[in-house]
Amino acid sequence: MIEEKDKEKRIDDEMIVSDSLRYEQSEKKESMLARIISFVLHPLFMVVYVITFIFIYTDFKFLYGNQFIQFIAPAFFLSCAIPVSGIYALKVTKLITDYQFRKGERFLPFSVFFFSYGLLFYYFFSAKLTIWFLAVLAVPMILFLIYISLSTFWRISVHMMGIGGLIGSIMSICYNIKGLNLYLLFIILFILAGCLGVSHLALKKSTPTQVYIGFLVGIVVSYLTVWIGAYWGIVIFLKNL
Repeated sequence: MIEEKDKEKRIDDEMIVSDSLRYEQSEKKESMLARIISFVLHPLFMVVYVITFIFIYTDFKFLYGNQFIQFIAPAFFLSCAIPVSGIYALKVTKLITDYQFRKGERFLPFSVFFFSYGLLFYYFFSAKLTIWFLAVLAVPMILFLIYISLSTFWRISVHMMGIGGLIGSIMSICYNIKGLNLYLLFIILFILAGCLGVSHLALKKSTPTQVYIGFLVGIVVSYLTVWIGAYWGIVIFLKNL
């Protein structure tokens, strides 16, 4: 009897250990998936994504079809490569302790970001492109200033601001400039935004409120910015007639 009870206990213990291992493996897979989603939908890539969209769905593919590389290369270099390299250099030189941008260490990394995006805006501004396109490039700088202002007293999800900015910009281009109704694209983008929000909650990087507010700020500000750019472009065009 005693041997049978010991055997049953060992079996139960093995089952518990096995379940625990399965749970840990499942948790690791979910965590890895969440990290991949967070990386692919990182705010630094949003300018590249929106310019790619513009070339696919607007008349840019006819006006500048053979100049896609001239658009996407500086966009990637100034919105991704330079900020990442600059922040890494600050970390290596120990001017910042980590990549969390703690209070008292934000001036230098924030300056790197703003300078890079400002240079990107100036690059295309000097090329005398349409005002609504320049407004699209102004969105990251405006959202960045809002993020800086809010981060002094409250934390907001910068990832959700980024994808909100992407969706708001694309929606404003479609509805206010090109008269497009790409509902399938919007469904996909909103699903991706939901996946990104869930990923950040799973990784415990943001609270639900930070996720919702970040997305709301991003989509509203970007939509209005591009709309104002389109309206201002029309006003200037009429004045030049």
